Amino acid sequence: MPFKLVYYSQQDKQWKNEILGFGDPGDTIGYLGCALTSVAMLICGHGYTETPRTLNQKLKNVGGFASAAIVWGALSQIYPQVSLKAFIPCNNSDAPLAQIDASLAAGQPAIVQVDSSPVQGIQTHWVVLYARKGNDYLMLDPWPYQTDVTQETLLMPRYAQGRNLKRAISHVILYECYTTTSDTPPTPPVTDPISGVYARVKADVTWGLNIRSSTDTSSKKNIVAVAPAGTQLLVLDSDGLNNIGAINQWIRVREPGGREGFCAAWYLEKVPEAEPVPTPEPTPSPEPEAPVPTPTPPSEPEKLIVRVKSTGAKVYKTASSKSAVVSTEKSGARLVVVEAASKAREKIGQAGSWLNVKASNGKRGFVDAGRVREA
Repeated sequence: MPFKLVYYSQQDKQWKNEILGFGDPGDTIGYLGCALTSVAMLICGHGYTETPRTLNQKLKNVGGFASAAIVWGALSQIYPQVSLKAFIPCNNSDAPLAQIDASLAAGQPAIVQVDSSPVQGIQTHWVVLYARKGNDYLMLDPWPYQTDVTQETLLMPRYAQGRNLKRAISHVILYECYTTTSDTPPTPPVTDPISGVYARVKADVTWGLNIRSSTDTSSKKNIVAVAPAGTQLLVLDSDGLNNIGAINQWIRVREPGGREGFCAAWYLEKVPEAEPVPTPEPTPSPEPEAPVPTPTPPSEPEKLIVRVKSTGAKVYKTASSKSAVVSTEKSGARLVVVEAASKAREKIGQAGSWLNVKASNGKRGFVDAGRVREA
């Protein structure tokens, strides 16, 4: 079904004073619930009847919050037809406008993070983009602004903060939402391959890649098959090799079960050429088995420590400067990073990114990565 514009305000008196997720008192939907309210508007536009209040409770039932921060992928536990397609931080890089545009063209609005205030640093806020208009996007803003969906509201006049469009967006969340899986499309006839080239579904496509009888993504009725991550697909287009991995391109493929259709090229990667199979050597005479080596125990996870810069830093309850402060750290304070060291190290020193840490008082929270350095 076409996306329908539905507006909710996080400040609606029906739910504004309710605790968001598993947050502390004061972590209310009205105060921190822009992400939750944006998700509610998104799925309502696809035909699912939810409000910020009902969605808040359903996400809590499936563990869909880390304190008051929403776990984006938990939505598919409530609605299996809704899957997280992309989670793209772009605080320190250009926003992937081509990918946003491709999603909007497919009838799948985007939830994006913007800066809600001109003061220094990013004051995080989430809105729903539903259409491109010139060098701007039309949006649904959960903070009370323009509640009449018949009137257009543009992102840039309110949230650009002096930046261009690519830099006004600091995080992108893309879902793939459909309302029915009851109709199974007919299997198209098998045709002879043209290229003999194989492409592989990328490992991070954990939701599976839809193969469709056409490139229309407005309905699930044309889905022929779903290829899990790692599946090798036979490319049927003569120029398909050049399109593998290309944004906003489609490739005609055949999956291992023989079903054919079109899939999004940007979720595919090239398959390395197979190495020749070595000729087996003659089986030697039986010999005593070598002793089985003792397995090496797994190494301890790397412990990463960061030190607060001279400006000092606050540790917040959630990844937002609007949330409650759990600790105020002085220059030189040592904080223990409690997220994966490999991912955390990429963010250290980047203002506006958030690190999950244990503060000097033993409490856990989030600190602006631009205010710390690796110890």
